[in-house]
Amino acid sequence: MAKALRTFIFPVSCFFGTCIILYFNPRLDWIIILWLLALNIILGFAHYLLHKREEKKLLDDIDQLIDMLHCLEQHEVRLPLKEDIFGVLRDEICKSLVSQRQIRDEAVRAKEQLKRNMEDITHQIKTALTAVLLLLDLMKSDPDHLPEYWERMRQEIERLYEFSDLLLKLSSLDADAVDLNKTSFPAKELVIDAEMSLEYLMRQKSISIEVSGDDFTLEADRAWLLQALINVVKNAVEASPQGATVYVLLHQNAVFQSIKVIDSGPGISREDKRRIFERFYKRNPQSPGFGIGLALAQSIVRQHGGEILVSSSGRGSEFELRFYLQPCKEKRLVG
Repeated sequence: MAKALRTFIFPVSCFFGTCIILYFNPRLDWIIILWLLALNIILGFAHYLLHKREEKKLLDDIDQLIDMLHCLEQHEVRLPLKEDIFGVLRDEICKSLVSQRQIRDEAVRAKEQLKRNMEDITHQIKTALTAVLLLLDLMKSDPDHLPEYWERMRQEIERLYEFSDLLLKLSSLDADAVDLNKTSFPAKELVIDAEMSLEYLMRQKSISIEVSGDDFTLEADRAWLLQALINVVKNAVEASPQGATVYVLLHQNAVFQSIKVIDSGPGISREDKRRIFERFYKRNPQSPGFGIGLALAQSIVRQHGGEILVSSSGRGSEFELRFYLQPCKEKRLVG
């Protein structure tokens, strides 16, 4: 548009300039010719200066665009955008590059996470199989202790079975292949069932569970939610010292329902709190677990539209299974 306007202005300026010169001196002589030559030289020079100015601005815009692409490639701060002929192009390129970089970074993180998961799975399986092979050798060389070796072998096989079962559950949740069979049931009843499932572990450590708060009705898949609660309570029992009490607090308001599990263990550090729901992550590498329980619990609770909140101090940790009520969820989405 500006170029077309300039193309129109210069001939018009030349025409009116010629008319003014001829008005003051209508005779065609050398003076008039010199005046007309001077007029054309001035207008031509002005045209040249404007052209160079626009060319310099165009080169500056191209340099800025190249700098912006370089900054985006180097993960630096995005350059401020200007309203010019490259404004839309620059903005679209920026959006495209940022989107592609995010996809690439997510793919790299997913690949690294898959590699770590495969290494952890391989380690867990090889550990159990190595123990079984060792026990088979001991059974052959020391037949006098066969019952003891049989029992230890059974424990290793059961541990391997439990591990494969957890992996199958996690993969089902990841693939959205789980159809939740939601029913209504009391929250306190769910806590009692989780306590009964962990009775053997609690008896070993002389730990008791104390339930308080007002009971309420949950609308969820009972089997899956029981699995999540068992994992959280088991984590609390394992973290608590000998003879301690694990407290379970039931609470409901107009916004959400919650089940809080409170232990009296050593607490969780800030670093561990950030990684506690990572699969195969264990605060104590020597602990007998697989590092899957809390990750599985989080996936199950999220499938029910809830979340697990964690708070900790030097006197223990608190895990809260929070389930948002449907009217509140819709309100939050609208807001």
